[in-house]
Amino acid sequence: MCTKSIGRATTFALVMALAAGPAAARSADETPPDTLCTVIGTAARYIGTTVTVRGVASSAGKVTTLSDAECKGSVSLSIDDSDTRKRDITSFKRAVASNGAQATATVSGRFRSTDDAKSPYAIDVYSVRDVVNVQ
Repeated sequence: MCTKSIGRATTFALVMALAAGPAAARSADETPPDTLCTVIGTAARYIGTTVTVRGVASSAGKVTTLSDAECKGSVSLSIDDSDTRKRDITSFKRAVASNGAQATATVSGRFRSTDDAKSPYAIDVYSVRDVVNVQ
């Protein structure tokens, strides 16, 4: 009798562990974005790391920036030409291609400092998601 109860408890625990595994894996893929204000405000902590931030992207000529109105901060977005084969980056570039066009987007990439006084930080873009045209 006791052996049967232990067997059932063990089976139940295994089933629960297997069921929880995929749910935990799904939530790990969807990293919640940091605010751009937080990343810029504590930039030294983030330099050289991969960040995921949400903001308003816009372009002026060949320069694309991601900004946040709450802290009036912005970073340059560096998109490698070899990444233009990725669908998410291609559609993002199209969304902000013309001067004055804006789109909200969640951007993931390596955060780094630049030598530019106007834009001291940049993100080397790895991926873009949740792009919504503003203008």
